[in-house]
Amino acid sequence: MDVFEFLEVEHHRIEEQLDEFVASYNQMSNAKRFERTALILDEIKRHFGHQNSFLSHICNEQDAECLKECLSDRKNIIDAMDSLLMSHVDDADFREELRKLLLSFDTHLKHYRDTLFADFRQQLSPQELRNMDSQADDWMLGSAPGSRF
Repeated sequence: MDVFEFLEVEHHRIEEQLDEFVASYNQMSNAKRFERTALILDEIKRHFGHQNSFLSHICNEQDAECLKECLSDRKNIIDAMDSLLMSHVDDADFREELRKLLLSFDTHLKHYRDTLFADFRQQLSPQELRNMDSQADDWMLGSAPGSRF
């Protein structure tokens, strides 16, 4: 599978899970809310791990500034996720913080898909693309460390 397509599919799957969760939030018990939140946040962290694996293979000095910005943005999202997990699911602002998280995750991925990842796609040789696609196949099959599908 094309690594860029894999990351896009993974992004959309997480986005759908978050949308579904927010829509059914009021019908869930607090225990179920917390469980679903933890599962979705784990998926986001796994997605970032896949991105990191990809980025570590292809970054060079000219990409350093954009990559630094991307990683900083990602750290802010992870910090927000950790903060959300420390909140109580029954808090009045929990659902709103969850929506903000969805928006920041979505904005982050769309921005870097259209900038950083688009630039990387152009820089990779056909062999490098095949190697990265092979990595995406491993992720999809769950045979790469930290993978789960």
